[in-house]
Amino acid sequence: MKIMKMQEHRVGFIGFGHMAQILFTSMHSARLIPLSQVQFVQRDRDRMKLNEQKYGITATSIEHAVVTSDVLLLCVRPGQIEPVLQEMARFGAGSKQIISILSGIPISFFQQMLGEKVQVVRLMPNVASAIGQGMTTLSFSPHARVEFRSFVELFSAPLGKYLEISESHMDLATAVAGSGPGFVFTLIQAMADAAENGGLSRERALLMASQTFMGAAGLVAKEKDIASLLNQITTPGGTTEAGLNIMRQTEMAKHFQETIRASASKAKQMAQQSSR
Repeated sequence: MKIMKMQEHRVGFIGFGHMAQILFTSMHSARLIPLSQVQFVQRDRDRMKLNEQKYGITATSIEHAVVTSDVLLLCVRPGQIEPVLQEMARFGAGSKQIISILSGIPISFFQQMLGEKVQVVRLMPNVASAIGQGMTTLSFSPHARVEFRSFVELFSAPLGKYLEISESHMDLATAVAGSGPGFVFTLIQAMADAAENGGLSRERALLMASQTFMGAAGLVAKEKDIASLLNQITTPGGTTEAGLNIMRQTEMAKHFQETIRASASKAKQMAQQSSR
């Protein structure tokens, strides 16, 4: 069997909302696939026409996308997936390579709908992929071939960092990496609000807070020892210690962990609902 080069694949997006557009833009910027070999399905006809003009790719039907594509990216909402897969199955989607970015929809559901031997990967990007700083997690079905795995890794690389994990950890990864930016945005906003309330302009407060988070994250990624980093900047009786004492008194770390658990629990609940 001939092994296709990356540029020879034909890619179809089933659903073309915000995250699908981020994935397409990343793929196009990295020149992975020619525009002529990319198509998308979008049911809102006004947005479909706008996106055709904006991105220079062709909108099509589910039938045509399935029949003519090698790789299909599922980017619809989780609640829409069952009828979409039923329609895809009618046109032979079980023989295609499937990339799903849907939260809470397990590989077993795709096997149930498209066949036990379907090649599928659950790919969980996050919104920071828009600037090439995302954290993407991957979990492959048992029948995913080497060629498909290679395609997915090349596809994921421009998004930022990527990591293959066991599907049993995907709900947790959805909470930490997939939903995580939303939690970090909230913390940045709180820090910026405090700076603004103290007299800084909104622009300066946001710059100060966002750059502080980026710098701290960079140090953690480099040093990998948060306890040591905290020790370096926490002078007894100093300003950092005063703030950390409030965080301990209010059990901020505990509440943040509860935030992650609630998000992971929701992903697990969605998986259970899809398997009924």
